[in-house]
Amino acid sequence: MKYGIFSDIHGNLEALEAVLAAMESHGVERRVCLGDVVGYGPNPNECVDLVRQNADITILGNHDSVALGWEASENFNFYARRAIEWTRDNLTAESKEFLKSLRYMECENDLCFVHASPHSPADWYYITDLEDAADSFSFFKERICFIGHTHFPVIVVRESEQAFRICDTYSYTPQPGERLLVNDGSVGQPRDRNPMASFALCDSETGAIEIHRVPYSVETTQEKMRALDFADFLITRLAEGR
Repeated sequence: MKYGIFSDIHGNLEALEAVLAAMESHGVERRVCLGDVVGYGPNPNECVDLVRQNADITILGNHDSVALGWEASENFNFYARRAIEWTRDNLTAESKEFLKSLRYMECENDLCFVHASPHSPADWYYITDLEDAADSFSFFKERICFIGHTHFPVIVVRESEQAFRICDTYSYTPQPGERLLVNDGSVGQPRDRNPMASFALCDSETGAIEIHRVPYSVETTQEKMRALDFADFLITRLAEGR
């Protein structure tokens, strides 16, 4: 089965629409959202609606949780805090009910889906280097674990109990005995200096992974943010992929 995995939409409707269209063109049969549907961007409710209508599985992200008031926003930086407080004030009752229904982790077809880390998913740990990634393999049993949270796409291969490596490409098919940790990047706010929206494809039979980038109308999203008096930093970073 062909899976399309996407995450960290952050209220960016134009980026989400572009990713959904791209997945349709690739013949995706099952769609998985790894969370952070809201936060930072100007269209939280529209993004929640599209995810609810299109995703077969949706995972709760930390921005989703804070937007619901389940956690305080004090740990966010100044810009993220202002944005999530605006989001919290503007979420509809229907959007909140959907976000409240989400779980921290789901698994099927030897695939694991989580927003931040399989290690204590509700604590939102960041996997930022090979050591973090290597440790995480102890906390899921499936062949492949998909994560988001950092907004950086990457494929990590566990070749054996003591051998781990980061792929130097954005496509990989695991060999017998290998396991993978895959970060699909970010739909709505990439931070790897590439402003195009990111998502992953996975063939659940072969384990083959492809991370794809899709252009979208960054300017349209920025215009919406300016009209709502969002911080310049949040607006300009979209075009810079940071």
